[in-house]
Amino acid sequence: MEKRIETILSLDLPYRETVTVRRSLYRGGAGPRVAVTAGMQGNELEGLYLCHRLTVWLEQLAQTRPEALLGQVELYPALNPLGLDTLQRTLPVYDSDLDRSFPGHPQALLPQRIAAAVLAQLQGAALIIALQASDMHLQEIPQARIEPRYAGKLLPLAQQLNLDLICLQEAATVAETTMAHNLNARGEPCLLVITGSGMGLTRRHTGQLVAGILQLWRELGVLASDLPLPAAEHDPLLVDAARVHRLNAEVSGLFEVRPVECGRLVKAGELLGVIVSPFEGRTLAEVRSPAAGLLATLRHYPLVYEGALLARIAASPELS
Repeated sequence: MEKRIETILSLDLPYRETVTVRRSLYRGGAGPRVAVTAGMQGNELEGLYLCHRLTVWLEQLAQTRPEALLGQVELYPALNPLGLDTLQRTLPVYDSDLDRSFPGHPQALLPQRIAAAVLAQLQGAALIIALQASDMHLQEIPQARIEPRYAGKLLPLAQQLNLDLICLQEAATVAETTMAHNLNARGEPCLLVITGSGMGLTRRHTGQLVAGILQLWRELGVLASDLPLPAAEHDPLLVDAARVHRLNAEVSGLFEVRPVECGRLVKAGELLGVIVSPFEGRTLAEVRSPAAGLLATLRHYPLVYEGALLARIAASPELS
C-alpha cells in the first residue's frame, strides 16, 4: 500500500505565510478511486475528526492486510485552511463561503482557485463524500441531502452509508455554486452528508459514519470483499423536503429543551421545549412537534430571537 500527503494548491500570502491545501492518499491496486472532503467551513470540525478516524483505520490496514486495499482512497480534511486556523465559517479576508465558489477558476481570487483545484483533483472519482456540519447553534443527525435529479445514482449509495435520514430536496439557485452540485452535474457522484454541530465533535455519529463509509467502499470494490468491517446498523428514513417541518421561535427568549435528544422519534404534539423569559418567571411559548417523525435537528444554544430555527422534524406516515 502506497501512502503519501500531497499538496493540491499552494499560494503565497502578502506577508511571509503560504496557504496550502493538502490531501492524504492511500493507493492499493487499480480499483476505484474514492474521496472524502471536509473543512469546507472553518467552524466545522466534525469532518476533520472523521478523516482522522479513517486515517487510523487505513494505517491499521496497512499493518495487517495492505493487499485488501484494492483501489485508492483520498482524504481532504481541510479545504478551507485559513478558516480553520481562525475558526471562521467563511474564508478570511474575502468573507466568502467556499462552498459558494464552485466551479471556480485557476486564475481568479483565492476562493475560486481552491474550488478549481479541488474539482480538478476529484475528476474521475467513483464516489466523493462531502462532509459538513451544522452551525454552532444546532445539532444534526447523520443525514444526506440529495437533489432529486441525481437520486437515481446517489440514492442507492446513500442507503448503504449507515445514515439516519436521507432528504430529497431541490437545489436553490445559490446551491448551484456548491461543490456537490458541480460534481454531480458533470457525472461524478458526490454525496453531501451533514452531521453534528459546528465547533464540536460528535464521536458517536463519527463512528456511525466510519462504519457506513467502509461498508460502501467494500461494496464499490475499493476494499476486499472478505475484509471484516464494523457493522452498519442504521436504516435511514427517506423523505422529501415537503415532509421536513421547521420549528422557528415564535418569540425571543431562552430556549429550554425538554428531555428529548436529536435522533429520537417524537409524536405529534409532543413537547420539545419551552421559551422562557430571563426577566419574568413565566413561559413565553411552548415548542411542540407538528407531526410524528424523526427529530433530525435540535437547537442546543439557548438564546433565541424570534424566527430562530429550533428544530426540524422529518415526518413519517408510518410513525403517526
